Amino acid sequence: MSPALSITAHPVKSVDSLKLFTVAPAQISLDSLRPEEQKKPWEYELAVRNVTSEDIELSLVSVPYQYLKVDVPGGSIEPGSEKTIKVKVDRDIADQLFNKSFTLEASDSARTRITVPISKAMRWGPAPTSP
Repeated sequence: MSPALSITAHPVKSVDSLKLFTVAPAQISLDSLRPEEQKKPWEYELAVRNVTSEDIELSLVSVPYQYLKVDVPGGSIEPGSEKTIKVKVDRDIADQLFNKSFTLEASDSARTRITVPISKAMRWGPAPTSP
């Protein structure tokens, strides 16, 4: 007899509907960047706001390290306060299409998680060559 695996998910249509914390912007699009306009690597800032009545701490649980560096602030975030997450994107993706994400986890008893998508639908570098 083979063991059965069951997965339950509760997708959230709006990040603002989370009861624990919000992230703004809820997603990052790299299409507005241009290689000549940014330092190396490209940098983004996201605001994380605690919308509960208790302190929370955040940790990074998933990130594609070959493309992204995500700096999550240490310590707790007090109720009603916010902290800044810094995201650095490797410029080597200039000639690639890009669909990645990173996931944050809160210190609440449910270990609430939120995933922030990062995408790029345009190539800026040289066109890929075929063999």
